[in-house]
Amino acid sequence: MSITRRRLVAAAAALACVTVCAAAAGFRGIGPLARLSVTEMRLEPQIVTVMNPPADPLEVLVGVTWREEGYCAGQFEVRATETPTEVRVGTVVSRDDSALSCAGIGTVDNLAWAELQIAAPLGTRAVVRGSDGSVLPIRYR
Repeated sequence: MSITRRRLVAAAAALACVTVCAAAAGFRGIGPLARLSVTEMRLEPQIVTVMNPPADPLEVLVGVTWREEGYCAGQFEVRATETPTEVRVGTVVSRDDSALSCAGIGTVDNLAWAELQIAAPLGTRAVVRGSDGSVLPIRYR
């Protein structure tokens, strides 16, 4: 076998190995192919729940309409900007990874909940949906 042919075979073998490893890593949820199994959805906040003491006063739950059977812990992400008079809640992002399984959290009233950490207790501040400025209802539990 000539040196050029050996190099070509070695390069092809290396490329095949890299391809198989990248595909395996993507299947396991790591590496550049991991995002192939992730479905992302943007949802508008509908309601906010504040848990009564002894719950953490710096955590509120942001509810979104959810018609699926259930959802996974940590599936939703939400951010907010705060002022002394309001908390402006952004779009809630749902990331569902079909390659992973989870014990589903059930829904009530077609709502799913995203945890939101705030810098100061809500107090008398209004919670406003960032996309349209609507004041969201607040439920205390």
